[in-house]
Amino acid sequence: MISFVEEYMSDKNINNDECECDGQKIMLKAMSKVLPLIIKNELTDRQSICLRLFYVHNKSQLEIAKELKLSQPTVSRHISTAKDIVTKYLNYCLYTVNSANEQWLKF
Repeated sequence: MISFVEEYMSDKNINNDECECDGQKIMLKAMSKVLPLIIKNELTDRQSICLRLFYVHNKSQLEIAKELKLSQPTVSRHISTAKDIVTKYLNYCLYTVNSANEQWLKF
C-alpha cells in the first residue's frame, strides 16, 4: 500500500501546472486537493501540528516534542494516528478518482 502521507505532504511534484493527462498526474492533483481538507477536518489540532512539523518542516520527533512540550512517544502516536486517518480517507479518494478515470477513458 502506498504511504499517502509521505507521498503527498510535500507538494514538490504536485503543483506543476503543465497539462499532462496521465492517470498518475490526475491522481496526484486530486490527492493534493483533498489532503488539506482531511488534515483540517479529520485530525485533532495536535495531530495536524505534529504531522506538519514532521513532514513539511522536517523536524524530528524529539524536536517536535520539545517545541510542543510533549514526550517523544506522544508525538510518535500523534503522527502515527494522523497518518492512519489520512491514509484511510485518501484511499477512499483514490478509489473514486480511479473509478472516474476508468469511466472517462471508456468514452
